[in-house]
Amino acid sequence: MKIQVLFFAELREMFGASHSLVVPDKIKAGEVTDYFSHDSKTYFLKKQSLVYAINETFEMPDTELKEGDCLAIMMPMSGG
Repeated sequence: MKIQVLFFAELREMFGASHSLVVPDKIKAGEVTDYFSHDSKTYFLKKQSLVYAINETFEMPDTELKEGDCLAIMMPMSGG
């Protein structure tokens, strides 16, 4: 199935802003990062707490994606 992946902030600098991907059916949001993990970026992605939004709604990493979904991946925001 085909999905759209968007990266934000520091992740956008590493991976680019937007990607169209063909992924297996029933893939979970948290598994999509495996498609972008290579070289030193693998370590970075695997060690980060990431936040996922599917079609502009925040979801858990174990949420299954559907055909045509837009998955946004970002790092948690902090502030004071």
